[in-house]
Amino acid sequence: MVGEDLLVNPFFWTIAVLLITSFILFYRVIAGPTQPDRIVGFNTISTKIVVVIALLSILYDEYYMVDLALVLLLVNAVGGLILAKHFEMGAAK
Repeated sequence: MVGEDLLVNPFFWTIAVLLITSFILFYRVIAGPTQPDRIVGFNTISTKIVVVIALLSILYDEYYMVDLALVLLLVNAVGGLILAKHFEMGAAK
């Protein structure tokens, strides 16, 4: 798929849309009114990056990048759980 023109490849346009919406979400991370809004925005951006990495692995036939995407997804999930527990403990005090 590398020799194919990227402008007609649907994977390219999907990656472009995901990256554009990630930049829009970056505003929520910077200017979020509350800390949970910032965390949800960052979690959404990192999930989109996982999808971009998976699509790039298909686009360039480099399937070892799927392992990288899975590790990033696990770190993202565990980080979200840790932050949720932290806010739960902070609210209980």
